[in-house]
Amino acid sequence: MVTFFIYLAAFAAVYFIFEKIARRTWGIPKQREPGIHGGNTLHTWGLRIGWAVFFVTAVFSGSGLLPAIILIMIWSFHAFMQWKYHKAQREYMITLLGLGFFIIFIAVGYTFDLLI
Repeated sequence: MVTFFIYLAAFAAVYFIFEKIARRTWGIPKQREPGIHGGNTLHTWGLRIGWAVFFVTAVFSGSGLLPAIILIMIWSFHAFMQWKYHKAQREYMITLLGLGFFIIFIAVGYTFDLLI
């Protein structure tokens, strides 16, 4: 259990450092939007439905991998919608960076049995 929290904290720290460097290098300002808000109605409702499916799956699924796959799908949908409707803001690049880190986090965690 302690190794999981150390792994989680180390991975989060590395991600935040990479995100800060990427934002500075690519000139992407930090944007904070409270709640689940998308660029349009399809984006907003797609995120809401995706998160609802994730939470239902996380509660009723015996596997920890299925909710992770749903999170990857939500993240991919979010990045695609950002790219399609807000290319000038380039926030989709940060979303894809986060998606890549999440996939690496899950892969390394399952490989070395570091996840709970």
